[in-house]
Amino acid sequence: MSAPYCKPHHHILITLLLLGTASISHGGPVGHAPWVGYTLEGAPCKGGSENFGPFDYLLRSQLQGELGIVERHHFTPEVEQLIKGHTSLSPLGDLGYTLKAWPNHHRALYSVIQYRASSWPSPHPVRYPPAECYLKRAIKFSPKDATTRMLYGILLQRTGHMAEALTAYETALELDPDNVQIKYNLALLLVDLKKFSEARTYANELYGRGFPLPGLKNKLKAAGQWP
Repeated sequence: MSAPYCKPHHHILITLLLLGTASISHGGPVGHAPWVGYTLEGAPCKGGSENFGPFDYLLRSQLQGELGIVERHHFTPEVEQLIKGHTSLSPLGDLGYTLKAWPNHHRALYSVIQYRASSWPSPHPVRYPPAECYLKRAIKFSPKDATTRMLYGILLQRTGHMAEALTAYETALELDPDNVQIKYNLALLLVDLKKFSEARTYANELYGRGFPLPGLKNKLKAAGQWP
């Protein structure tokens, strides 16, 4: 699967982000995916109901027909890049349809994260749920999806909610202890939190395994913590 089309954020692992996690067989579609939790500003999360699905993105290899229907009509490259909508005036409309049908669609979640983080702390358009609401709905819908938990951590980190981001990354790592994407993003956050010893432990492991992205090493060097 290709990397996203949006411009990379240098603190975040993107190149490998979209590989996702291993499939877990626990059904799909699975009834209704409710809106839960609150926005970053403290308002209740709410949004429309799905017209198709909901389907678990962890089972996408088994549901290629259902996934193709949504991606062809709503999750086009221009929508993913936040350039323009395909069936609506705003790409947020097509991303909303995609995420209603596939609540934990990793790439679509990353797109709404990009939108939310790039405009933070400006108010989110009231017509569409903000990224954190899609993420909380996805976590509720597919609680074993470690990638969605990591994505939630990325949003929290990029909006300055560092303690909450740490919890999200740690939960993701509990779900998938050998996931290098999660370890990389967690280590980047640990550098920001000045927990350099823990960050170096992850860096030594990742680069010892041939991890390709230099961002973590560069951040440690800038802090005088590498090698």
